[in-house]
Amino acid sequence: SNGRGPSPPVALELAGDPPAAMLNRGPAKWREWRWGSQVVPLYLPDPKAPPPDENTKTLTEVAHMTIVAMKAKGSLPALTEAIEQLVKEPDSPGGRITEDRFRLTLHEVAKGVLALEELEEIWPTPVAPDPPQSKNTSRRPSKITRKPSKEKDEK
Repeated sequence: SNGRGPSPPVALELAGDPPAAMLNRGPAKWREWRWGSQVVPLYLPDPKAPPPDENTKTLTEVAHMTIVAMKAKGSLPALTEAIEQLVKEPDSPGGRITEDRFRLTLHEVAKGVLALEELEEIWPTPVAPDPPQSKNTSRRPSKITRKPSKEKDEK
């Protein structure tokens, strides 16, 4: 006791600066994925790109499921190393990585450790029958619309 009373906690002394430094103001131009001490700088999604399929899991969901599954197998070091390597080899000089490449890295690491059922749970196989059906249905109406015009030309 120095006669001035109790000293304030360190967090209160620093309270003025960090919140201002942590708040990002202005347009969002940066995106990060964080896990423990690892930070993966990501590109923002392309606003002109079509929205992902409704069955596609979010990056956060895929990453979480991968981490939990890898942890259960005792293989987190392999995942950590792969993420560190990914950050060392960015897609741009600014240091950012595309979400697709990050997803692919998670998938590749998990493929070497997890069983097929576990992989299927995180990355479900896309349903294949839909694309051929959509091609067939898109072709049929054009033939149907052509036939009447040919009949009209014959008259």
